[in-house]
Order: sequence, then structure tokens, then C-alpha cells
Amino acid sequence: MFDTRGIATILAALLFWSEEISPSGNDTARHYLKSVKMAGIEPLTVLEIQRLSTRLRRSHRQK
Repeated sequence: MFDTRGIATILAALLFWSEEISPSGNDTARHYLKSVKMAGIEPLTVLEIQRLSTRLRRSHRQK
């Protein structure tokens, strides 16, 4: 699905999201979701982002 560089970029973006965007609340996060044509989607919480990151790492290692 994604190569190692793609996974690394996604994981870095998720880390940035959880550290810089999520703490400032959903209003900030919603702006970014709207900019990628995903308005109306509820942003992930920090815990959900951590779980998603773990799943991505595991699925990439299994290949």
C-alpha cells in the first residue's frame, strides 16, 4: 500500500497532528480536514492518533 518513505511521512504527520494541532482543539483540526475536502469528519483524539500510528507501524512491518 505505502512504501517506507510514505509510512514515515504519515507517521510524522500524525505525530505533528497529535502534538501541535489536537491540543488546540477541534476548531484548528477541522480547518485542515476542510482543506483536504473532508469537512464534517470528526477529528481523531490524541489517543486515537496513537492507536492509528501503532496500527500503521504493525501493518508495515508485516510485509
